[in-house]
Amino acid sequence: MDNVDKLAKAQEQEAEQEEKKTQSQIIVGLASDMQFFYDEQGTSYARVKVHEHHEVWPIRTQDFKHILTIRYLNLSKDKDKAPGSQAMEDALRVLEAKSKIYGKQEKVHVRVAELEDKIYVDLCNESWQAIEINKKGWRVVDDPPVYFKRSKIMQPLPTPTPDGVIENLKPFINYDNDYDYKLIIAYLLSTFKENNPFPILTIQGEQGSGKSNMTKVLRALIDPSSLPLRALPKEEKDLSIAANNTWILAFDNLSGLSNQMSDALAKVSTGGGLATRKLYTDDEEAVFQIMRPTILNGIDDIGHRQDLLDRSIVLHLPSIEEKKRKDEKTFWKEFREIRPSILGALCTVASQALNELPHTKLSSKPRMADFALWITAAEKALNWSKGEFMEIYTGNREKAIDQGLESDPFASSVLELMKHENKWIGNASQLLGELSRFVDERTKSSKAWPTSRSVRNRLRRINPALKKKDIIYVEYESRKNKTLRLEKVGEISSTTLPSSPKAINQHFEGYDNGYDNSNGYDISSLGYDDEKTSSPYKPHEINVSDDSYDNDDNFISNSKNDDEDLII
Repeated sequence: MDNVDKLAKAQEQEAEQEEKKTQSQIIVGLASDMQFFYDEQGTSYARVKVHEHHEVWPIRTQDFKHILTIRYLNLSKDKDKAPGSQAMEDALRVLEAKSKIYGKQEKVHVRVAELEDKIYVDLCNESWQAIEINKKGWRVVDDPPVYFKRSKIMQPLPTPTPDGVIENLKPFINYDNDYDYKLIIAYLLSTFKENNPFPILTIQGEQGSGKSNMTKVLRALIDPSSLPLRALPKEEKDLSIAANNTWILAFDNLSGLSNQMSDALAKVSTGGGLATRKLYTDDEEAVFQIMRPTILNGIDDIGHRQDLLDRSIVLHLPSIEEKKRKDEKTFWKEFREIRPSILGALCTVASQALNELPHTKLSSKPRMADFALWITAAEKALNWSKGEFMEIYTGNREKAIDQGLESDPFASSVLELMKHENKWIGNASQLLGELSRFVDERTKSSKAWPTSRSVRNRLRRINPALKKKDIIYVEYESRKNKTLRLEKVGEISSTTLPSSPKAINQHFEGYDNGYDNSNGYDISSLGYDDEKTSSPYKPHEINVSDDSYDNDDNFISNSKNDDEDLII
């Protein structure tokens, strides 16, 4: 290549670089009217005017690139020549830097937002409208004063209609009695409060009870999605991604929860950090501080761990009678027609609850106190008796706690032991020796049965449930010894719902889609046999020997030294 050719090539490269530079500068200039900011995860956003409304998009999404591309084409003489990929990348880097340097950190919401004494619900329609709910009523607004983000799976809500009736929902859901129906309404109302912990709605029932269909209906009222039901993820990072992209998490056909996922869902219910790596090529983490409404459904008892059940509303659905089954096409056509009315009724109740909330108090505060307070504030609008919700909710929680105790062989054995003892004192190995009388060999060799090293952690975990059974667990600990004490402080109470006539759902006209899977998507069950072998209780000698490093087996008598720590 002679000097002339080299010069020509260099000039050509220089011209290309100049064109790229010009393109990127043009693109940055096209964004001069946009508002840039970033969220608490550090993601950069742009608020941009499209036609007659404003939209909010992360800078790195295809949607935002499309907006810039269209603006570039409208400005260019050649309407078919898009900007180069490198020029677009350069422009995006500049806009991201502007968002971090000149922009502010803002809260970006998914579907539901709270601002002062108002609630906003994103309709997810093309006009980016939202429902504004305040103490005086509700309305649809064109330009809400909060930032909503949208994911690809989010679907639009219908425009709600006034003068709706919540009872119009009854023909489209299956439930056992009036108490369960009111708990369903309570759950729906909980999804309007962004800053409150959310109960986990657990729907259980045999094949043919319409669990999946009911889950779809409830979700479609608040947070419709092109993926209404999903399989439970195996890892917390996948759960965090799902929670970051949708409002209501709905997991279908579960057959038990792993301990790790049970703890992760408990964090999602009451708020907690879920972390995942931003990129596989670096060590930087994206931490999502997330609270989300969640629905779980399955044939068997889904929740086992007490901290999850204490956050749950557990419903057991009856089987659907053949005469009440309806074809899917007719069912969803009728539901779509009535959905705007039901949504409007929920908005009206939420408005009146906002008005009553400052004047509402609870005589006692349960674990999910903010949720209980919110629904109690809605009792007047729902025409429920004063205090009725707390009575129903308390009964349901106690039944859920019983479910957890019954499904845990260790907890069941503790209850069985305390039927015969008013007080028990000993170490970890001694306790396991006592409890082994009430289980079979298969259970003792399963993961559901603790080792002496994990006995104290298991007792601490079930301690709140034991207290409800009038059993107190105490640890005595000194520098050399650890002693466990179980003591019965009253009669073991039986759990019952509030007394009133059982009201079977006579309104339900739903269909069952036959999609129940007896095997379930999630196979991470606890792996123990629920069938236990109980032996008559007999006092017996225990060989005190254990290799655990924490010295749980060092037995201490009833008399305690003053310098020992008492852990309750």
